[in-house]
Amino acid sequence: MKDYNAIDILNAREARVYLIEELIEKYSLPIICLRINYPGEIKNNDLTSNISKVLREEVLNIFRDDILYENFKFTAEGPLLILVINDDAFMVKKKTIELEENHLLGRLGDIDVYDEKGNGISRKDLGYSSRKCFICSDMAQNCVRAQKHSIEEVIKFIEERYIKYLNKEAEKTHE
Repeated sequence: MKDYNAIDILNAREARVYLIEELIEKYSLPIICLRINYPGEIKNNDLTSNISKVLREEVLNIFRDDILYENFKFTAEGPLLILVINDDAFMVKKKTIELEENHLLGRLGDIDVYDEKGNGISRKDLGYSSRKCFICSDMAQNCVRAQKHSIEEVIKFIEERYIKYLNKEAEKTHE
């Protein structure tokens, strides 16, 4: 997989924002944007690819009857799934929060939802608390801003969570 730098990541972020704006203009419907929460500049690797595959399948399954547009690609930001959904934006966000909170890999994904006008819908808009840090119980944004945990520590957590998921899946097939 290609190595990217910080400028590539910023350019990919701009391209993502532009695509979402284009889709809002074309469809006037809610948008889902799924990325993987992974620190550092190397966001495309086997781990992020495998996690995104699992979460992508979950999202596609949840919204299968309402998807009008699908775009999946690997970018400098890592694996990226963008969907246009024919449903109420708040219902879409509620379902994505349920996935984030109830699936073993859910917290490893960053699932943004935009309404038909392009406004991001936050967890707080639906009465949920902000996301907690993987490592400690502080708000995730506080830890990111303060660089409270090393990249290695966060990657180790992500790797362990993925291994735990694989082990649970293996248990299911042996039942």
